Amino acid sequence: MYVWEHYILLCMAAACVQPIFSIKVSFERFEQYFGDEYMHFDLRVRKYNRTEMTLNGTIFVNQPVDDTIMFASDIFLSRLGNQQFQHYPLHLPTSGLCEFKNHLHEEYPSTIAGIANMPKIGECPFTPRAMHIQDKTFPTEVLPDSLSNGLWKLVISGILDEKIVLRYMISVRLNDDYLSF
Repeated sequence: MYVWEHYILLCMAAACVQPIFSIKVSFERFEQYFGDEYMHFDLRVRKYNRTEMTLNGTIFVNQPVDDTIMFASDIFLSRLGNQQFQHYPLHLPTSGLCEFKNHLHEEYPSTIAGIANMPKIGECPFTPRAMHIQDKTFPTEVLPDSLSNGLWKLVISGILDEKIVLRYMISVRLNDDYLSF
């Protein structure tokens, strides 16, 4: 009996000493390739403090945009973070802009919190406007648990009548962040 109690105490002590694992995500870059006639993303990543990178700038909606432009995604991973990307078999669901925005409002409200002049839920089409983003950190709650460390690139394409009319890219870096007590 004494050996069993001793074993339980050792296991409990080992559990308390083990580090707790979490993922740290930071913005790396944002770039729009084309499609300024529909939406212009004047966004940049800047160093907020010694440990945080934030997204800042303005999204200009230059003409009414609704669900006729379908948005699709491609995801790439550079495991070493050296810009040698491999296509990753993970995608965001293809949807119209209004449908995607409504989904964010319902499921991930923190991702769009703090974006000034963001259309309300159910408001479609997006009317011409300027939406301002200031010091937005990456919302880690949107990431699946299965992602590994490295440099991740998400390429979003807006498709209208089977032609790509808008494309932009956002990249983030995922690192292990070990905390111990």
